[in-house]
Amino acid sequence: MDMQSDLEGYFAHVASGAYSDIDELELNLLNRVEAELFSEDFEFHPVVMHLDALVLDDPGTSNHHVLLDRAPFEGQVLFLTHDGGTRVVFASITEFLAAADRALAEKIVLPETHPAASPRVADQVCLSELIQTLLDEDETDVVLALIPSMDLSDLALLGKLATHEDYFLGELVALEIAKRPAAALENVAHQCAAQLPPQVAQAGHRALRAIRALTAPQKTA
Repeated sequence: MDMQSDLEGYFAHVASGAYSDIDELELNLLNRVEAELFSEDFEFHPVVMHLDALVLDDPGTSNHHVLLDRAPFEGQVLFLTHDGGTRVVFASITEFLAAADRALAEKIVLPETHPAASPRVADQVCLSELIQTLLDEDETDVVLALIPSMDLSDLALLGKLATHEDYFLGELVALEIAKRPAAALENVAHQCAAQLPPQVAQAGHRALRAIRALTAPQKTA
């Protein structure tokens, strides 16, 4: 099924009303008309504007799930947060609907169904090109939302992010390396650790410790 077919099926489920106005679970999925109107109100937002996003819910908080339609993220669902941590959380709208079903079944708030790691997009070359374009346009807030979707193989781009004047980029790169350490990332981690802002340096040292733990001798009982 393509994205439009998935979207038709999704809105057919939402039309039942089973996912509406459940405040205690932060669950209030919008029907098609509501989603389109709500998205118009968010056209000013850099993430919505640059990633061709459709707002999917209005849970009564400052956070929203949005469906992306810009390559290489077509069909993926991003969690747009007010206080930082914006990232892609589901690879498809079908996965998002399954998460809503889980929230209902287990009586947990919808954001608690998010996976710990963002799904990696298949076309990493396209992702790198998009990130570089956004850097050139000084849209660093959007770049922050995309770094968790990188597979961390583009070392040249990671180096640029690690040393960028917006130190939030370097901090996030280091934190992602700490989550997914690899020997090939040691130089980038060093670049982060050498930055002046303490939060970047601290995250860089954390990344270095994670990388070095990969090759540390295992203690025997």
